[in-house]
Amino acid sequence: MSDSETPQPNPERDGTPDPSVAEPVNGSPEQSAQSPAPSADGPQSADSDSPPTMLSGWGRNTWAAVAVLCVALGAAASLLGAHAVARTDAANARQSFQLSVTSTGIASTVRSATQQEEDLLLSASTFFAANSKAAPAEFSTWTKWAHALRRYPELEKLGFVAFVRAPEPAAPLAASTGGALRPLTLRSASFERAAVRVVPASKPHYYCSAVAELARSSSHGSAVRGSHCALTHALLSLRSSGASSYTATSVGGTKALSIVTPLYRGGSSPSTAAGRRAAFVGWLHEVLAPGVVLKEALRGHPASAVQLRYRAGSSNVAFSSGTPQRGAQSLTTNLHNGWTVRSFGAAAGAGVLTDGDALALLIGGTLLSVLLGLLVFLLGTPRGRALAPQVRKLPHSELYDALTGLPNRVLTLDRAERMVARAGRDSGMLAGALFVDIDRLKDVNEKLGQAAGDQLLRIVGERLEGVVRAHDTVGRLGGDEFVVLVESAARGVRLDSLAQRMIEALHKPVELDDFGPSFVLTASIGVAFGRYATPDDLLRDAHLALASAKAAGKDRYTLFNANMRTIIEGRAVLEAELNAALAEEQFFLLYQPIYDLSTRKVAGLQALIRWQHPTQGVLAPGDFIPLAEETGLIVPIGRFALEAACGRAAAWTVAGHRVGVSVKVSTHQLNRDGFATDVQRALQQSGIEPSLLTLEIPETAVMSDLAAAAERLREIKRLGVSIAIDDFGGSGYAHHSDLRQMPLDSLRVDRSSLAASEDEDYRSWLLEAILLVGRDLSLTVIATGIETHEQMAILKAIGCTMAQGALMGMPTSADAVEGLFAAELPAAPVTSPSPPLH
Repeated sequence: MSDSETPQPNPERDGTPDPSVAEPVNGSPEQSAQSPAPSADGPQSADSDSPPTMLSGWGRNTWAAVAVLCVALGAAASLLGAHAVARTDAANARQSFQLSVTSTGIASTVRSATQQEEDLLLSASTFFAANSKAAPAEFSTWTKWAHALRRYPELEKLGFVAFVRAPEPAAPLAASTGGALRPLTLRSASFERAAVRVVPASKPHYYCSAVAELARSSSHGSAVRGSHCALTHALLSLRSSGASSYTATSVGGTKALSIVTPLYRGGSSPSTAAGRRAAFVGWLHEVLAPGVVLKEALRGHPASAVQLRYRAGSSNVAFSSGTPQRGAQSLTTNLHNGWTVRSFGAAAGAGVLTDGDALALLIGGTLLSVLLGLLVFLLGTPRGRALAPQVRKLPHSELYDALTGLPNRVLTLDRAERMVARAGRDSGMLAGALFVDIDRLKDVNEKLGQAAGDQLLRIVGERLEGVVRAHDTVGRLGGDEFVVLVESAARGVRLDSLAQRMIEALHKPVELDDFGPSFVLTASIGVAFGRYATPDDLLRDAHLALASAKAAGKDRYTLFNANMRTIIEGRAVLEAELNAALAEEQFFLLYQPIYDLSTRKVAGLQALIRWQHPTQGVLAPGDFIPLAEETGLIVPIGRFALEAACGRAAAWTVAGHRVGVSVKVSTHQLNRDGFATDVQRALQQSGIEPSLLTLEIPETAVMSDLAAAAERLREIKRLGVSIAIDDFGGSGYAHHSDLRQMPLDSLRVDRSSLAASEDEDYRSWLLEAILLVGRDLSLTVIATGIETHEQMAILKAIGCTMAQGALMGMPTSADAVEGLFAAELPAAPVTSPSPPLH
């Protein structure tokens, strides 16, 4: 800022620094280093080195009492502060657990399992409602098709009890349950307590016979044969009410859950009791071991526990896994339909002795109080005053940066505090700060070495000092961060012009010793000015403006405005909403078709995640995935995408459409040790063939650490899935030799990002080069981002057979995609395609 823009400082004015006088830091080292002027009578004795005061006459006992009082007050304050810290930490821990990945992850896993069980129950009910007289062989075929025991590890038994009216004999039904399937036993607390009644006592009018049962172990088979209606009246009550019964039972000594559901012709329950009795066909019986699901939910969450409870009508059963710690935090999630899951985390005690920070504050405060009491006692006595040490002047090395010679962090923050205080006293003055960050200093250190980086920092310090006034402060906070403190009149403040001059000064060519040709240096600058209560507030706003300048492309300055604080607060709100979105299942998938241009048929589908925000509508991945990466929430979000896509592909396969699905995988997911387990779980739960799943890995994720990435990909590849490099060719990182080390199947090339040039011929030439690389390595190349028929014609001309883009189909729902399986890709208008470039 030039002198014409801002008035010169006035040494006579209160609070305005004199440029010729160095400002002292906290403690006034310059002043404290000055010795008191000797008196005319010569040096004073130790007993008379201070002028007489009222305190001079205090005795040792009085000073001892004052010292004890200081210790008592300090210890009491430390205890109160420790209690406050303990309560605050406990409250923060409880809030953190409410939003943590642990609680939401456990609840999501249990929710997914209960929904899968409901799906199995619905599927089995549909089968038996339509096939009430199905033979055991048909039931066996259905259970093999559903992969019931493999996909549902918690399933112990599944069977059907038919309702047969006289004179139709029940014995043949009971006898038909031989072979692999066994007759059903209905034993539970509610059934055993029910009154045993045979209707009628002389000659039964109906029979309740076990038709077929699937049991995980031969020891779990049923032992009761004959009419189940004669054993318990509870079955007949369920027939009339239409409700399901949930009761606790035991399987092999393990607590289990027995579910009995009445079935009616047509698959739905009539509205009246008479209608239900007329349409009734039998009961579906299912026995589950919830402990299997709960143990799976606790995997990866040590020191946690979980409780699953069903409460509806007269049914009230609970199952648990793990032992909650004493005082453990808990979160109860309503899974609807009567189910709730309660997650227990680590204990969050509010006691001082159980909180490390509170205990440290108590001990440290008490020790400081004792030291303060001793100091008061020693300095209060004559001998103590005589022995009091002189305050030394801080050396230059403790106030200035050793590399640049600029004020270091300590001195810079002290000057900022003094500047803010002066501006607060003078309504005509404003305090300003310019936060300067050198762009790409890391590249200089990596390519030219640490010595070149140090020389560059010295040059930056010199150039910044060359454009500011003599009484402004240029300080180095550390690394490549500099701060310029400017105090100016409110009407004449022009920090934006100062920031522009700083950028222009840094743009001058830089020549480093022994490091080849010169280059241009750039920086990002955040500017804040005004009246602030503390220097921390001033520097915080300048840093927020700096972050905005870097986000806008660097090599520029940005003035702080209040909206920047709103953005930071909005990120915190979005993070909390992401946690809620996981718990409330607000995410869903869309699918974009991938076409084989030779057959003009759908060859695969790419799964793309979306967020149905409760107030903002549907959000694209770019609006929440970056924050999910930073917070680690990408792990449960990615797990959802994997499981949902695999489940949908399995449903398409059952419907006769054997089509693969591709799922994007983030760098954070790939680098996580448990990612292979997530993939394996998604494959097992869905029953999909592993070869139908393709994982899309970012090119930058595998090239940052080639050896480690190759090992992780080989681990995933052993599961039988396919692996693709996503957005290949855009960064130019991967080379031919690097790709040979990777267990890859395909390369996805976004033609719109192949080069910064808009030359379509160049893009086509580069795509053709990538096709040659793919053929050499036996990799399929998929061209994405195809929007015009001309682009598709070029693809065919250069031999690319796989393509995806807006021209062929936008991302759409799974139901809408099913209509594309039988259709062909529409033909392009008759034009003369551009010949391939060679």
